[in-house]
Amino acid sequence: MKTNRLIISLCALMALGTCCSFAAKTINGKRIVATKEYKLEGKKQILDHLTKYNAEGDKTEETEYGKTGDVKEKTIYTYNANGKCVEEKHFNEFNKLDKTVKIEYDANGKKAKETTFMPNGKVKSIHVFDYELQ
Repeated sequence: MKTNRLIISLCALMALGTCCSFAAKTINGKRIVATKEYKLEGKKQILDHLTKYNAEGDKTEETEYGKTGDVKEKTIYTYNANGKCVEEKHFNEFNKLDKTVKIEYDANGKKAKETTFMPNGKVKSIHVFDYELQ
């Protein structure tokens, strides 16, 4: 039962890490270089997700696995000198580029624009961000 709670806790921590910057960069004074998520099927643990981090604690690579251990998809993240993610490269199960997302920021460091490119370099979509302040 403790193992299930630990895995559930790790999954919750991973969910937090995917929606915001990874808060815990160390555990017991040691730098986190990767986290693994497992699915539990009976007593069997199956690797579901692997996330790798750089020295600053930023997510650099994320891999999702299928039931048989095969790669379903993989994303590689690139950061600028300010520690902002400026590019995401998404690969499919055959390690072929599916899309590239370029991210731009405004003068305040807030995300301003995301442009998604198809593998041939053509623009697939553009999202512009606007912030309403009070």
